[in-house]
Parts: sequence; structure tokens; C-alpha cells
Amino acid sequence: MSESRFFEQPDGSKIAYKILKSENIKNDIPLVLIIGFGGTKEHFMGFDEELAKTQEVIIFDNRGIGESTVASYDDPITMELMAKDAIELIKHLGIKKFNLFGGSMGAMIALCVALNVPSDLKLEKFIISSGSAQVSTSSKKYQELEELCKSTEFTLPKTIQGQKDMLLYSSKDLARYFLEHPDEIDKLYKFAEIIVKTNNKRPFEIFKRQWEAIKQYNIVSKLHTIKVPTLIIHGEDDEVIPIQDGEIIDREIPNTQFYRIPNVGHCIYELAPESINIINEFLNN
Repeated sequence: MSESRFFEQPDGSKIAYKILKSENIKNDIPLVLIIGFGGTKEHFMGFDEELAKTQEVIIFDNRGIGESTVASYDDPITMELMAKDAIELIKHLGIKKFNLFGGSMGAMIALCVALNVPSDLKLEKFIISSGSAQVSTSSKKYQELEELCKSTEFTLPKTIQGQKDMLLYSSKDLARYFLEHPDEIDKLYKFAEIIVKTNNKRPFEIFKRQWEAIKQYNIVSKLHTIKVPTLIIHGEDDEVIPIQDGEIIDREIPNTQFYRIPNVGHCIYELAPESINIINEFLNN
């Protein structure tokens, strides 16, 4: 894994990023990955490294979380601002053409990027994983997160066992998978180990600000202006962002392919390795 690099923006925030690539690059257009709610660049769980076997991959921490910083924790965070961070990073790297992937909240940010690509950049192809163009206030997960973010404090696990327990408790997807595949329980240990190492860099205040950005998000009416070839990947059993949200995006963006993953929920990186081949085929055709 490459070392983190940093670039400072005019508002004083610093964005931490990594560039991953191998010697066997088949696609010379770099792929930018955007992580989801409360996540850091490490939370791609090796998904990024697999994609980097065939193209240059850029991962980064959203502002205020992981190794990225904000000038002040009083500063508001919006989807548009996080999208601007991604665009400024791409410019900072001197990239003119790029492919883009966003997962979960990262897909929301990526949609905002796709809607605001400046004239000196070109988005070639676009991948949306477990994405939504609007927040569903009626879902159980919405209510759970709303209550959580009203709390004055929230302590993330400090041990691998504690993180494993939280993963299994909070994700029916993971719990069912490891119940059905007990021989792969080492994967759960690896996931928990990666996450617990980053928990001290995931401030609860940033969780709350990201959640406020999600609550204000609705860009359905703008999706028809996204003209680039777009691949939508969604688990059929997703309870966090139901597959119907992916269907709305598929309906509104003109040039799409929709790949439905049966028996998988929101944990695409962890439980749907076949998506790597689907993405690479889409990008390389």
C-alpha cells in the first residue's frame, strides 16, 4: 500500500489521498473512488487494491475524517462541498480525463461530481454502487441514524472483538453471510481489524455533519443531465439504501447499465467480489 499524500485547499482543509497502481495497467484512465458515510479510505477492504491491478486508482478521505482535516469543526459540510474536494484533488493531480466510482454516501458525492465537472476535466465513465439520489426518511436505517446523530457522544469500539460484534449487530448482510459461510470467518476478523485501526480518526462530530448533508440531499430532478456511460451496481437485499433507489437512478440517467447482485445487501466491497470483474469489463470496453 502506498503512503498517504496531502494537499491543502484555500479554506485551510487538507485532503489525504493515496495513489495505487501496478505494472500491468490495461486502462490508462485513472479511477477515482469515493468512500461512504463515516468511512475512511482504508474501508474499501481491498476492493481498491483489486481494481488497481488493471488501472491507476485514487482513494482519499473526505474532509474531517481519517487523515483529512477541516479548518474548523464549526464549518458546515455539504455534498456539494465534498464533491468540490474530489474535483480539486483531481485537478491537483493534473488529471484531465478520469473514471469515477462512488459507494453509498460516496455515490451521492460522486453524483454531485458528475453534475459539476468543470470544462477543463472530462468524466469518461461513471460507476454508482449502492447509491441514491435522495434520502428516504421512512426507512428504518434513517430513523436509527437520526437518533444516533442526536446523541451528545458516540464511542466507536476500541478492540477487534468489539468491532466484530458491532459489524454483526449493525449489518444483517454480514451476519447472514458469515452464518452461511463459517469457514470464511477470518474475513470478518480482517474487516474488524481494518476498521478499529481507523476509529480514532473518525470524529463523531464529522459523522453528524455528514448525516446533515445526507438529509438535505435530493438531486433526482438533475440526473437526466448526466450523459456519460454509467454502471449501477446494487445488492437486491440492501436494507440501508433499497434497490428501488438504484432503479430511480437507472430510470433518470439516460445511458446506464444496471447490475443487480442477488443475496447481497449493502456490503458490496466485502461480499460481492464478482463486482470487480463487472467494473473492469465496463471500464475497459
